[in-house]
Amino acid sequence: MRDPMSWALTVFRAFGIPVRVHLLFIVVSLGLFLRQIGGKDNPLWWPDVLLFTALVPFLVILLHEFGHCFGARHVDGDAKEILIWPLGGLASVEVPHTPRANFIATVAGPLMNVVICGVCVFGLALGGFLPNLNPLSNPYVSEMYSFTRERTYTSEYGLKLYEPGTNRPIAKQEDIDKRMRGEGTRENRVFEPKNAEQEAISYGGERALAPAWAVWLNRTFWLSWVLLLFNLVPAYPLDGGRMFQCAVWARTDYRRGVTVAANTGYVVAVIFLIVSIAVNEALFMGLALFMLYEASMALHRLEADDGPFGYDFSAGYTSLEKDDEPPPRPKKVGWFTRWRQARRSKKLQREIEERVQEEQRMDQLLAKIAATGKASLTDDEKRFLERVSARKRNMS
Repeated sequence: MRDPMSWALTVFRAFGIPVRVHLLFIVVSLGLFLRQIGGKDNPLWWPDVLLFTALVPFLVILLHEFGHCFGARHVDGDAKEILIWPLGGLASVEVPHTPRANFIATVAGPLMNVVICGVCVFGLALGGFLPNLNPLSNPYVSEMYSFTRERTYTSEYGLKLYEPGTNRPIAKQEDIDKRMRGEGTRENRVFEPKNAEQEAISYGGERALAPAWAVWLNRTFWLSWVLLLFNLVPAYPLDGGRMFQCAVWARTDYRRGVTVAANTGYVVAVIFLIVSIAVNEALFMGLALFMLYEASMALHRLEADDGPFGYDFSAGYTSLEKDDEPPPRPKKVGWFTRWRQARRSKKLQREIEERVQEEQRMDQLLAKIAATGKASLTDDEKRFLERVSARKRNMS
Protein backbone atom coordinates (compact mmCIF):
# COMPACT_ATOMS: atom_id res chain seq x y z
CA MET A 1 0.00 0.00 0.00
CA ARG A 2 3.01 2.33 0.21
CA ASP A 3 3.21 2.57 -3.58
CA PRO A 4 0.23 4.63 -4.86
CA MET A 5 0.66 3.17 -8.34
CA SER A 6 -0.16 -0.27 -6.92
CA TRP A 7 -3.65 0.82 -5.83
CA ALA A 8 -5.21 -0.89 -8.83
CA LEU A 9 -7.46 -3.84 -9.55
CA THR A 10 -6.99 -6.26 -12.43
CA VAL A 11 -10.37 -6.33 -14.18
CA PHE A 12 -9.61 -8.62 -17.13
CA ARG A 13 -6.94 -9.84 -19.57
CA ALA A 14 -7.03 -9.34 -23.32
CA PHE A 15 -4.44 -10.47 -25.90
CA GLY A 16 -2.39 -11.76 -22.99
CA ILE A 17 -2.23 -8.28 -21.41
CA PRO A 18 -3.68 -7.65 -17.93
CA VAL A 19 -5.85 -4.53 -17.74
CA ARG A 20 -5.84 -2.80 -14.36
CA VAL A 21 -8.01 0.06 -13.14
CA HIS A 22 -6.60 2.39 -10.53
CA LEU A 23 -8.84 3.09 -7.57
CA LEU A 24 -8.37 6.82 -8.08
CA PHE A 25 -9.89 6.49 -11.57
CA ILE A 26 -13.08 5.25 -9.94
CA VAL A 27 -12.93 8.01 -7.30
CA VAL A 28 -12.35 10.79 -9.86
CA SER A 29 -15.05 9.44 -12.21
CA LEU A 30 -17.50 9.41 -9.31
CA GLY A 31 -16.52 12.97 -8.43
CA LEU A 32 -17.01 14.16 -12.03
CA PHE A 33 -20.35 12.36 -12.17
CA LEU A 34 -21.59 14.02 -8.97
CA ARG A 35 -20.33 17.42 -10.13
CA GLN A 36 -22.19 17.15 -13.42
CA ILE A 37 -25.51 16.03 -11.95
CA GLY A 38 -25.27 18.16 -8.80
CA GLY A 39 -27.87 20.81 -8.18
CA LYS A 40 -31.63 20.61 -8.14
CA ASP A 41 -31.98 22.52 -11.43
CA ASN A 42 -29.49 20.37 -13.34
CA PRO A 43 -31.00 19.41 -16.74
CA LEU A 44 -28.60 16.54 -17.53
CA TRP A 45 -29.91 13.00 -17.41
CA TRP A 46 -27.69 10.96 -15.09
CA PRO A 47 -27.21 7.90 -17.44
CA ASP A 48 -25.81 10.26 -20.08
CA VAL A 49 -23.39 11.75 -17.56
CA LEU A 50 -22.36 8.31 -16.29
CA LEU A 51 -21.64 7.03 -19.78
CA PHE A 52 -19.69 10.12 -20.79
CA THR A 53 -17.64 10.52 -17.60
CA ALA A 54 -16.75 6.86 -17.04
CA LEU A 55 -17.61 4.23 -19.65
CA VAL A 56 -16.83 6.01 -22.93
CA PRO A 57 -13.51 7.52 -21.66
CA PHE A 58 -12.54 4.11 -20.28
CA LEU A 59 -13.10 2.40 -23.64
CA VAL A 60 -11.39 5.13 -25.70
CA ILE A 61 -8.37 5.26 -23.36
CA LEU A 62 -8.20 1.46 -23.25
CA LEU A 63 -8.10 1.18 -27.06
CA HIS A 64 -5.43 3.90 -27.15
CA GLU A 65 -3.24 1.92 -24.74
CA PHE A 66 -3.81 -1.32 -26.68
CA GLY A 67 -2.47 0.59 -29.67
CA HIS A 68 0.82 1.11 -27.79
CA CYS A 69 0.90 -2.59 -26.87
CA PHE A 70 0.33 -3.72 -30.46
CA GLY A 71 2.98 -1.27 -31.65
CA ALA A 72 5.47 -2.69 -29.15
CA ARG A 73 4.78 -6.25 -30.32
CA HIS A 74 5.15 -5.15 -33.93
CA VAL A 75 8.79 -4.22 -33.26
CA ASP A 76 9.50 -7.52 -31.44
CA GLY A 77 8.84 -6.00 -28.03
CA ASP A 78 6.36 -7.01 -25.37
CA ALA A 79 3.52 -5.52 -23.33
CA LYS A 80 3.30 -6.19 -19.61
CA GLU A 81 0.12 -4.44 -18.52
CA ILE A 82 -2.27 -1.54 -19.04
CA LEU A 83 -3.19 0.78 -16.19
CA ILE A 84 -6.22 3.08 -16.42
CA TRP A 85 -5.86 5.95 -13.98
CA PRO A 86 -7.30 9.48 -13.49
CA LEU A 87 -4.92 11.16 -15.94
CA GLY A 88 -5.51 8.68 -18.75
CA GLY A 89 -3.75 5.38 -19.33
CA LEU A 90 -0.28 3.90 -18.92
CA ALA A 91 0.91 1.00 -21.07
CA SER A 92 3.92 -0.83 -19.65
CA VAL A 93 5.85 -2.04 -22.70
CA GLU A 94 9.34 -3.28 -23.54
CA VAL A 95 10.83 -2.38 -26.93
CA PRO A 96 14.32 -2.52 -28.45
CA HIS A 97 16.46 0.47 -27.50
CA THR A 98 16.28 2.16 -30.91
CA PRO A 99 14.55 5.39 -31.99
CA ARG A 100 12.55 3.55 -34.66
CA ALA A 101 11.16 0.93 -32.27
CA ASN A 102 10.26 3.53 -29.64
CA PHE A 103 8.64 5.79 -32.24
CA ILE A 104 6.47 2.99 -33.64
CA ALA A 105 5.34 1.86 -30.18
CA THR A 106 4.47 5.46 -29.30
CA VAL A 107 2.71 6.52 -32.49
CA ALA A 108 0.53 3.38 -32.44
CA GLY A 109 -1.50 4.89 -29.58
CA PRO A 110 -2.61 8.05 -31.44
CA LEU A 111 -3.16 5.93 -34.56
CA MET A 112 -5.75 3.96 -32.59
CA ASN A 113 -7.53 7.27 -31.90
CA VAL A 114 -7.45 7.94 -35.64
CA VAL A 115 -9.12 4.56 -36.21
CA ILE A 116 -11.82 5.34 -33.61
CA CYS A 117 -12.47 8.73 -35.21
CA GLY A 118 -12.60 7.11 -38.66
CA VAL A 119 -15.16 4.52 -37.54
CA CYS A 120 -17.32 7.24 -35.99
CA VAL A 121 -17.09 9.44 -39.10
CA PHE A 122 -18.05 6.49 -41.31
CA GLY A 123 -21.06 5.65 -39.13
CA LEU A 124 -22.21 9.27 -39.04
CA ALA A 125 -21.72 9.67 -42.80
CA LEU A 126 -23.98 6.69 -43.44
CA GLY A 127 -26.71 8.61 -41.64
CA GLY A 128 -25.96 11.84 -43.49
CA PHE A 129 -24.07 13.59 -40.67
CA LEU A 130 -20.64 15.15 -40.25
CA PRO A 131 -19.01 15.29 -36.78
CA ASN A 132 -18.14 18.48 -34.95
CA LEU A 133 -14.39 19.12 -35.24
CA ASN A 134 -14.35 21.90 -32.61
CA PRO A 135 -12.51 20.42 -29.57
CA LEU A 136 -13.90 23.21 -27.36
CA SER A 137 -17.54 22.47 -28.17
CA ASN A 138 -19.96 21.15 -25.57
CA PRO A 139 -20.14 17.34 -25.94
CA TYR A 140 -23.49 17.17 -24.15
CA VAL A 141 -25.08 19.48 -26.74
CA SER A 142 -23.30 17.43 -29.44
CA GLU A 143 -23.77 19.58 -32.53
CA MET A 144 -23.36 17.91 -35.93
CA TYR A 145 -24.07 18.97 -39.49
CA SER A 146 -26.43 17.05 -41.78
CA PHE A 147 -25.20 17.34 -45.37
CA THR A 148 -28.38 15.74 -46.68
CA ARG A 149 -30.77 18.23 -45.02
CA GLU A 150 -28.27 21.09 -44.75
CA ARG A 151 -29.04 21.68 -41.10
CA THR A 152 -27.11 21.60 -37.84
CA TYR A 153 -28.57 19.02 -35.48
CA THR A 154 -28.09 18.70 -31.73
CA SER A 155 -28.79 16.28 -28.90
CA GLU A 156 -31.80 16.75 -26.64
CA TYR A 157 -29.74 19.23 -24.60
CA GLY A 158 -29.34 21.60 -27.56
CA LEU A 159 -31.79 23.77 -29.46
CA LYS A 160 -31.37 24.49 -33.16
CA LEU A 161 -34.58 25.92 -34.64
CA TYR A 162 -35.40 26.47 -38.29
CA GLU A 163 -38.31 28.04 -40.07
CA PRO A 164 -40.83 25.23 -40.73
CA GLY A 165 -40.14 23.45 -44.02
CA THR A 166 -36.93 25.41 -44.73
CA ASN A 167 -33.21 25.32 -43.91
CA ARG A 168 -33.21 28.91 -42.63
CA PRO A 169 -32.58 29.38 -38.89
CA ILE A 170 -35.27 31.33 -37.08
CA ALA A 171 -34.65 35.00 -36.45
CA LYS A 172 -34.05 34.47 -32.71
CA GLN A 173 -31.54 31.62 -33.16
CA GLU A 174 -28.74 34.07 -32.47
CA ASP A 175 -30.26 34.81 -29.05
CA ILE A 176 -30.45 31.07 -28.33
CA ASP A 177 -26.81 30.62 -29.37
CA LYS A 178 -25.78 33.45 -27.05
CA ARG A 179 -27.48 31.63 -24.21
CA MET A 180 -25.61 28.46 -25.16
CA ARG A 181 -22.32 30.38 -25.05
CA GLY A 182 -23.16 32.07 -21.78
CA GLU A 183 -21.02 32.07 -18.71
CA GLY A 184 -21.19 29.40 -16.04
CA THR A 185 -20.89 25.65 -15.93
CA ARG A 186 -21.71 23.28 -18.74
CA GLU A 187 -25.00 22.45 -17.04
CA ASN A 188 -26.10 26.10 -17.32
CA ARG A 189 -25.45 26.09 -21.07
CA VAL A 190 -27.78 23.26 -22.03
CA PHE A 191 -31.55 23.06 -22.39
CA GLU A 192 -33.65 20.87 -20.19
CA PRO A 193 -35.07 18.20 -22.54
CA LYS A 194 -38.62 18.30 -21.17
CA ASN A 195 -38.81 22.07 -21.76
CA ALA A 196 -36.99 22.20 -25.10
CA GLU A 197 -40.08 21.33 -27.15
CA GLN A 198 -42.09 24.00 -25.37
CA GLU A 199 -39.38 26.55 -26.10
CA ALA A 200 -39.33 25.46 -29.74
CA ILE A 201 -43.09 26.04 -29.93
CA SER A 202 -42.80 29.41 -28.20
CA TYR A 203 -40.15 30.52 -30.70
CA GLY A 204 -42.27 29.19 -33.57
CA GLY A 205 -39.50 27.09 -35.05
CA GLU A 206 -38.91 23.51 -36.15
CA ARG A 207 -36.39 21.71 -33.93
CA ALA A 208 -33.40 19.86 -35.47
CA LEU A 209 -33.01 16.90 -33.07
CA ALA A 210 -30.37 14.28 -33.88
CA PRO A 211 -31.09 10.57 -33.27
CA ALA A 212 -29.53 9.01 -30.17
CA TRP A 213 -27.14 6.76 -32.14
CA ALA A 214 -25.72 9.76 -34.01
CA VAL A 215 -25.36 11.73 -30.76
CA TRP A 216 -23.27 9.00 -29.13
CA LEU A 217 -21.15 8.46 -32.23
CA ASN A 218 -20.49 12.20 -32.30
CA ARG A 219 -19.62 12.25 -28.59
CA THR A 220 -17.26 9.29 -28.99
CA PHE A 221 -15.66 11.02 -31.97
CA TRP A 222 -15.29 14.23 -29.97
CA LEU A 223 -13.61 12.48 -27.04
CA SER A 224 -11.21 10.50 -29.24
CA TRP A 225 -10.50 13.62 -31.31
CA VAL A 226 -9.68 15.70 -28.20
CA LEU A 227 -7.41 12.94 -26.83
CA LEU A 228 -5.66 12.66 -30.20
CA LEU A 229 -4.98 16.41 -30.43
CA PHE A 230 -3.88 16.60 -26.81
CA ASN A 231 -1.54 13.59 -27.07
CA LEU A 232 0.15 15.11 -30.12
CA VAL A 233 1.38 18.10 -28.10
CA PRO A 234 5.20 17.75 -28.40
CA ALA A 235 5.87 17.76 -24.66
CA TYR A 236 7.24 14.93 -22.54
CA PRO A 237 5.74 12.56 -21.37
CA LEU A 238 2.81 12.91 -23.81
CA ASP A 239 2.95 10.80 -26.96
CA GLY A 240 3.86 13.86 -29.00
CA GLY A 241 6.79 14.51 -26.65
CA ARG A 242 8.01 10.93 -26.91
CA MET A 243 7.79 11.05 -30.70
CA PHE A 244 9.68 14.35 -30.62
CA GLN A 245 12.32 12.66 -28.43
CA CYS A 246 12.67 9.80 -30.94
CA ALA A 247 13.04 12.26 -33.81
CA VAL A 248 15.85 14.13 -32.03
CA TRP A 249 17.38 10.80 -30.92
CA ALA A 250 17.50 9.55 -34.53
CA ARG A 251 19.38 12.66 -35.65
CA THR A 252 21.72 13.01 -32.66
CA ASP A 253 21.78 10.58 -29.74
CA TYR A 254 19.56 9.26 -26.96
CA ARG A 255 20.78 11.74 -24.34
CA ARG A 256 20.10 14.73 -26.56
CA GLY A 257 16.63 13.43 -27.39
CA VAL A 258 15.64 13.03 -23.74
CA THR A 259 17.09 16.41 -22.77
CA VAL A 260 15.27 18.34 -25.50
CA ALA A 261 11.96 16.56 -24.95
CA ALA A 262 12.11 16.93 -21.15
CA ASN A 263 12.91 20.64 -21.30
CA THR A 264 10.06 21.16 -23.76
CA GLY A 265 7.85 19.25 -21.32
CA TYR A 266 8.86 21.69 -18.56
CA VAL A 267 7.75 24.68 -20.63
CA VAL A 268 4.42 23.16 -21.69
CA ALA A 269 3.71 21.88 -18.17
CA VAL A 270 4.16 25.38 -16.74
CA ILE A 271 1.75 26.75 -19.36
CA PHE A 272 -0.76 24.01 -18.50
CA LEU A 273 -0.35 24.82 -14.80
CA ILE A 274 -1.12 28.50 -15.39
CA VAL A 275 -4.18 27.63 -17.49
CA SER A 276 -5.43 25.12 -14.90
CA ILE A 277 -5.28 27.79 -12.19
CA ALA A 278 -7.01 30.32 -14.46
CA VAL A 279 -9.91 27.99 -15.32
CA ASN A 280 -9.97 26.26 -11.91
CA GLU A 281 -9.59 22.70 -13.28
CA ALA A 282 -8.09 20.29 -10.73
CA LEU A 283 -7.52 17.44 -13.21
CA PHE A 284 -5.70 19.72 -15.62
CA MET A 285 -3.51 20.89 -12.74
CA GLY A 286 -2.79 17.27 -11.79
CA LEU A 287 -1.73 16.58 -15.37
CA ALA A 288 0.57 19.61 -15.38
CA LEU A 289 2.22 18.50 -12.13
CA PHE A 290 2.57 14.95 -13.46
CA MET A 291 4.29 16.29 -16.60
CA LEU A 292 6.69 18.32 -14.45
CA TYR A 293 7.49 15.25 -12.37
CA GLU A 294 8.03 12.95 -15.38
CA ALA A 295 10.24 15.50 -17.15
CA SER A 296 12.38 15.91 -14.03
CA MET A 297 12.64 12.12 -13.59
CA ALA A 298 13.75 11.70 -17.21
CA LEU A 299 16.61 14.15 -16.66
CA HIS A 300 17.43 12.55 -13.30
CA ARG A 301 17.75 9.13 -14.94
CA LEU A 302 20.18 10.61 -17.47
CA GLU A 303 22.35 11.98 -14.67
CA ALA A 304 22.29 8.65 -12.86
CA ASP A 305 23.51 6.90 -16.01
CA ASP A 306 26.41 9.31 -16.65
CA GLY A 307 29.15 7.25 -15.00
CA PRO A 308 29.48 3.46 -14.87
CA PHE A 309 30.36 3.62 -11.15
CA GLY A 310 28.29 6.61 -10.14
CA TYR A 311 31.45 8.73 -9.78
CA ASP A 312 32.29 12.02 -11.46
CA PHE A 313 35.53 11.51 -13.45
CA SER A 314 35.58 15.02 -14.88
CA ALA A 315 38.71 15.81 -12.83
CA GLY A 316 40.55 12.72 -14.09
CA TYR A 317 41.28 9.36 -12.50
CA THR A 318 43.88 10.93 -10.19
CA SER A 319 41.04 12.62 -8.34
CA LEU A 320 40.40 9.26 -6.67
CA GLU A 321 43.75 9.61 -4.89
CA LYS A 322 42.89 12.87 -3.14
CA ASP A 323 42.56 12.23 0.56
CA ASP A 324 43.25 15.65 2.04
CA GLU A 325 39.59 16.58 2.14
CA PRO A 326 37.21 15.00 4.65
CA PRO A 327 34.55 12.85 3.12
CA PRO A 328 31.28 14.68 2.64
CA ARG A 329 28.56 14.03 5.15
CA PRO A 330 25.88 11.77 3.75
CA LYS A 331 22.74 13.59 2.83
CA LYS A 332 19.59 12.82 4.73
CA VAL A 333 17.29 10.78 2.53
CA GLY A 334 13.78 12.23 2.36
CA TRP A 335 10.52 10.29 2.32
CA PHE A 336 10.03 10.85 -1.40
CA THR A 337 13.47 9.44 -2.23
CA ARG A 338 12.86 6.47 0.06
CA TRP A 339 9.50 5.85 -1.60
CA ARG A 340 11.09 6.04 -5.06
CA GLN A 341 13.92 3.69 -4.05
CA ALA A 342 11.43 1.20 -2.58
CA ARG A 343 9.37 1.33 -5.74
CA ARG A 344 12.46 0.83 -7.89
CA SER A 345 13.52 -2.11 -5.70
CA LYS A 346 10.09 -3.72 -6.03
CA LYS A 347 10.18 -3.25 -9.79
CA LEU A 348 13.65 -4.83 -10.00
CA GLN A 349 12.55 -7.76 -7.85
CA ARG A 350 9.47 -8.24 -10.01
CA GLU A 351 11.60 -8.19 -13.19
CA ILE A 352 13.98 -10.77 -11.70
CA GLU A 353 11.05 -13.05 -10.82
CA GLU A 354 9.63 -12.65 -14.32
CA ARG A 355 13.02 -13.52 -15.84
CA VAL A 356 13.22 -16.65 -13.68
CA GLN A 357 9.73 -17.68 -14.75
CA GLU A 358 10.63 -17.04 -18.39
CA GLU A 359 13.76 -19.19 -18.10
CA GLN A 360 11.77 -22.00 -16.51
CA ARG A 361 9.15 -21.84 -19.23
CA MET A 362 11.86 -21.69 -21.88
CA ASP A 363 13.43 -24.87 -20.48
CA GLN A 364 10.03 -26.58 -20.53
CA LEU A 365 9.38 -25.56 -24.14
CA LEU A 366 12.84 -26.67 -25.28
CA ALA A 367 12.24 -30.02 -23.61
CA LYS A 368 8.88 -30.23 -25.40
CA ILE A 369 10.52 -29.47 -28.76
CA ALA A 370 13.15 -32.14 -28.13
CA ALA A 371 10.45 -34.68 -27.30
CA THR A 372 7.67 -33.94 -29.80
CA GLY A 373 9.11 -31.42 -32.27
CA LYS A 374 8.48 -27.71 -32.82
CA ALA A 375 5.19 -28.40 -34.62
CA SER A 376 3.63 -29.43 -31.30
CA LEU A 377 3.93 -25.89 -29.90
CA THR A 378 0.81 -23.74 -29.60
CA ASP A 379 0.63 -20.26 -31.14
CA ASP A 380 1.07 -18.69 -27.72
CA GLU A 381 4.17 -20.80 -27.05
CA LYS A 382 5.65 -19.90 -30.44
CA ARG A 383 5.10 -16.18 -29.77
CA PHE A 384 6.72 -16.58 -26.37
CA LEU A 385 9.81 -18.22 -27.90
CA GLU A 386 10.10 -15.54 -30.60
CA ARG A 387 9.70 -12.73 -28.07
CA VAL A 388 12.32 -14.10 -25.66
CA SER A 389 14.72 -14.92 -28.49
CA ALA A 390 14.37 -11.42 -29.94
CA ARG A 391 15.08 -9.84 -26.56
CA LYS A 392 18.18 -12.00 -26.05
CA ARG A 393 19.45 -11.00 -29.48
CA ASN A 394 18.97 -7.31 -28.66
CA MET A 395 20.84 -7.73 -25.37
CA SER A 396 23.81 -9.47 -26.99
